[in-house]
Amino acid sequence: MLDKLMFQRMALCTEGKILFPRSRKLQILYNNLLSDRALLEELLGIILNRRYLQPRPTPRNCDELDLAKLFSMPKADFRQSARTTKLGFMQVLNEICMHPVFHCRGIQPQLPVPHQLALTLKRLGSNGNGAWVGIFLRNLNVGQGTVVKVTCCVLKAILLLGRRYVSWPDAARRAEISKVMSDEGFPGCVGFVDGTTIPLFQRPGFDGEVFYDQKRCYSINAQIICDCDKYITSFITGWPGSCGDSRVYKRMQLHQNPSHFFDEGQYLLADLAYELTKTVIPAYKSPASNIRLNLDFNYCLAKSRVQNKHTIGVLKAWWSSLQEMRLHLY
Repeated sequence: MLDKLMFQRMALCTEGKILFPRSRKLQILYNNLLSDRALLEELLGIILNRRYLQPRPTPRNCDELDLAKLFSMPKADFRQSARTTKLGFMQVLNEICMHPVFHCRGIQPQLPVPHQLALTLKRLGSNGNGAWVGIFLRNLNVGQGTVVKVTCCVLKAILLLGRRYVSWPDAARRAEISKVMSDEGFPGCVGFVDGTTIPLFQRPGFDGEVFYDQKRCYSINAQIICDCDKYITSFITGWPGSCGDSRVYKRMQLHQNPSHFFDEGQYLLADLAYELTKTVIPAYKSPASNIRLNLDFNYCLAKSRVQNKHTIGVLKAWWSSLQEMRLHLY
């Protein structure tokens, strides 16, 4: 193919051949040095030999986070920036600083762990345009790829703490919760279950239609169980937003192995989207809810169960990335 193109090129009438029909040397000299074809070939050679036409900017060095400056901020500003108190920040930092993910040997040294933690907390507390990676490039002096890598590293370390801080109450704690709920007319109640959706900023690339929920957006379903003090005691997430709350709850160990989590007579309160079982008491559905006695029961149940709504509301307000997760699925 290349030989054919070279033959066609030689067969063409060049400028040098027109200007100097009798001198082969002058033709070659003119064609190689002065003709438009020579200039174009030289320009093409420069383009093909360069990966970038414009000089690339020098990558910025990642400066260490000034902890003294961060902790000199007023309490309100610190909570707004790091989404936690100064004491809470140090507690999380002490818990994750020795995780192996922060001590991997690579060509480039990692950011200091406090810098990584501050970046991740700030990102988890932002949504919409505020969660755009470019915001962190300027404010925290890091590269675009670094933002994503740092977030993954910190989340990997924090997730190992999940079972320590989010755990199902033991028998003594369940008895205490049941005693509190007895004053509200629900003896044996050890918590509340409800579902919520975590919207996605774009349609997933694979089976995206199953993530389309009743609110006409793409989302992930999450089931949250909390106690009377609004502490989250169990959860499950990852199911598509089109899945019903009862269906997702049935995939939890609480439903599949209730004897491991409930004593005799203990249960959770739920709304009418859930199925009635020995461990889940939902509100009455219509037409049974039209009976006066059942209507009063639904009122009392909703008055107690609203604590779960408050828990989910506080969770999404504090970590506003849950209001619209900028996550690429598949």
